[in-house]
Amino acid sequence: MSKKDFMKEDVINLLGGATSILNTFKDELEERIKDKVEKVIHKLNLVDKNEINLLKEMIEKTRIENVKLNKKISLLENKITKITKSSKK
Repeated sequence: MSKKDFMKEDVINLLGGATSILNTFKDELEERIKDKVEKVIHKLNLVDKNEINLLKEMIEKTRIENVKLNKKISLLENKITKITKSSKK
């Protein structure tokens, strides 16, 4: 191998090592940023998407139940009205 080939190989090895170091640095930086963001979210007492979706489901079930109960109340009120009208006669 010529001196030029050795230099190419050395540069390639150096760049490979630098790439590895940069990837490790990038991963570490992402992890630190993620930790900081999670701390801020926790500090602000924010809710996550799962909690919001659960709340939406609960609200929808409650709304449906309220509609059913309102119908029952109306039926009962009508029955009471009929009963009181018929008892007055």
